[in-house]
Amino acid sequence: MNVLVVDDSVTMRKIVILALGKNDMNVVEAENGRQALDLVGKQTFDLMILDINMPELNGLEFLKELKKTPLAGKVPIVMLSTQAEKAIQDEALSLGAKAFMRKPFQKADLQAQVMALTGKKI
Repeated sequence: MNVLVVDDSVTMRKIVILALGKNDMNVVEAENGRQALDLVGKQTFDLMILDINMPELNGLEFLKELKKTPLAGKVPIVMLSTQAEKAIQDEALSLGAKAFMRKPFQKADLQAQVMALTGKKI
């Protein structure tokens, strides 16, 4: 399974990767939405885990740009953010995210969300 983890914090990307484990998973990292858009144009992903607050292109802006591509709606996206107000959650979900989780998160919750969205146990 190919997973794209997008967060401007190196530490948070590492925490997410550790929570995902190593079970047949190839994890690619991006530090902002601009890098992530470039990557989705070059590789296929089975899942994306995306922060909101990032420089250059934030998570919501990334979702808006992704909607303009043929990938729109084809790759499940989990939003993972400290910014968890209902209006922001609603916007992210309306832009194509399939789930919204608040940081800090529990490893088991992230794993359950990934399994629910991909059908693959991690």
